[in-house]
Amino acid sequence: MGVAGNAESRAAFTRAHEAEPTVELRSRRFGDFTVAAAHVFELDPGLVGFPDMRRFVVLDSKPGSPFKWMLCLDEPDLGFAVADPADFLAGYAAPVDHAATLLACTPADVALFVLVTIPEQPTEIFLNLLAPIVVDLQTRRGRQMVLEDTKLDPAHRVPLRPVPAARP
Repeated sequence: MGVAGNAESRAAFTRAHEAEPTVELRSRRFGDFTVAAAHVFELDPGLVGFPDMRRFVVLDSKPGSPFKWMLCLDEPDLGFAVADPADFLAGYAAPVDHAATLLACTPADVALFVLVTIPEQPTEIFLNLLAPIVVDLQTRRGRQMVLEDTKLDPAHRVPLRPVPAARP
């Protein structure tokens, strides 16, 4: 993010952001990161299968990618690919109202994403639509919802578009 204005306003901006508390994340698998403490969220209870892993941060994968990494601060080598299911499924109706009730917040304060399974040789990916992760953006608390909708799939297949071959 750039900062416009005179040198005095740029210095004030820098001082304000230097004063923000940060959290260090050191991971053999993902590398080292410094993230704003305000970006950390807590899942309570933890993820299905990972009940003691509670503190997470979501980081961009690469510019323009619909995928992000949800990294665990409690176990820095544990990370999950996540995405907004609406980026892959036209007409996807996110259970935001249900999530808002569960989190005791307004629907506008809900962030929702799903775990993504990416096979080693990806010609398709799989979205866990049955158990989205929801976070109250105000309190930074969330949970993994396990929905009881028989139309939703824990491994919803999404074919990937083939990459055109390079021309000689």
